[in-house]
Amino acid sequence: MKVKTIISDNQPILIEGLRQVLCTIPEYDFQFVGCSLDSNWPDLISHHQPDLIITELKTPDADGIQVIRQLRKLNPGIRICVFTRFEQPSLPPQVSKAGAHGLLLKTTTLDGVKTGIGSILSDQIYFTFPTENARALSDETSNTGEPLLTKREVQILQLISKAMSNKQIASQLFISYQTVSVHRKNIMRKLGVSNTAGLVRAAYDHCLV
Repeated sequence: MKVKTIISDNQPILIEGLRQVLCTIPEYDFQFVGCSLDSNWPDLISHHQPDLIITELKTPDADGIQVIRQLRKLNPGIRICVFTRFEQPSLPPQVSKAGAHGLLLKTTTLDGVKTGIGSILSDQIYFTFPTENARALSDETSNTGEPLLTKREVQILQLISKAMSNKQIASQLFISYQTVSVHRKNIMRKLGVSNTAGLVRAAYDHCLV
């Protein structure tokens, strides 16, 4: 499968390194364009018609988020991955809301980069902040003083976001179907959602997937 890819960063050596890593993913035939963060995005997209954009953010604040919004408006079908040095826990929800399909830290392992890009090209959402955000969600407290979600509930929420059924989750965690069903109801109640779509959105909002 051919993938027209733009890699945007102000470090040419990083662009070249990322190209070499992606070329080891056998399922895809990447065709690359490298550019700086200050490039003219409308012209680039119009000329190259990319399938995938991998970009750093000049800043982790509104300026960087605005770039993602601009890319999404220029071509809603483009898959966008933020490849960044900024390790701010608040960043994944921001880039997700702006329209990015994933976020990879520049400290991510080579296998992690390949897994992340492969997931994004398979129309999945992929972030490299799962552990920290899962911990935050399980540490957050409700009005009763209890954790918002228990560690087991966070684990089940992550599996629900992967489109696994209660039966599949029960099999993977070696617990009963009824136990999964009870956990699922409790998670929905705690998060204030009423269906699976709401659970998946909550998982994305907390960057658990």
